[in-house]
Amino acid sequence: MVRAHKGKAVVLVALGALWTSSSFAEGTLCLSYGYEDPGRTVNGPIALGRVNNLSARVHFLKNPILKADAACPNMSAACQEKAYLVPGDEVVIIGTKGDFICASYATKQGRVIDSWLPRSAISVVPDLPPVNTKDWIGRWQSGSEQSIVIEQIDKAGVLSIKGDASWGAGDPERVKRGAVHVGSLEGEMKPEGAVLSFGMGENGTLPYDQADEVDCKVQMQRLGPYLLVKDNRMCGGLNVSFTSVYRRVK
Repeated sequence: MVRAHKGKAVVLVALGALWTSSSFAEGTLCLSYGYEDPGRTVNGPIALGRVNNLSARVHFLKNPILKADAACPNMSAACQEKAYLVPGDEVVIIGTKGDFICASYATKQGRVIDSWLPRSAISVVPDLPPVNTKDWIGRWQSGSEQSIVIEQIDKAGVLSIKGDASWGAGDPERVKRGAVHVGSLEGEMKPEGAVLSFGMGENGTLPYDQADEVDCKVQMQRLGPYLLVKDNRMCGGLNVSFTSVYRRVK
């Protein structure tokens, strides 16, 4: 169950084009940031959303992965997940489907939930403050198999980025037979405000647009309390990826 601090009430902003309804096929999925499957997943302008004060609890709604949940998302009790948010909690808005948004939420421990939320409960956070070098620094976690550590290495604002990821480490049988796949990333780069990107070449860090497609290429974005990461799936073994939403942890 997701619980978090209560924040100040916010005014529901005019969402404009962000909330423009699109026609999606029945069974559209809400997946984590960076994952796309045309015709099956919803993607839209990325934004920071905040749970407003229209209700004390806002439950996540089921993805239509199982046949029994094919009609979700809707506001029926059958579509409600146990996990919920409270006013003030912030989410990454991935896209929209009618009266619902696809959102990612990471707890302060780095556990990530990706699913639907009612559109009426979420306000887009306007006028985000500028991102400074210090806002990147820390240990960032996404679930139990992805972690990134960012440190400042000189006064010019160049950052050291190191990460580890795995696939299958949560499966005891895979661990037992040595079938866990791993990956890593390492680079040194100066961010441009809220954006940082680089490639891993044979001789060290490369600018993103100079790296080959077979190199590990990573794009990062700071958004509110989150670090958004997208790679080209060339940063490790089969199925290993750093693509996800991360939260800074102690």
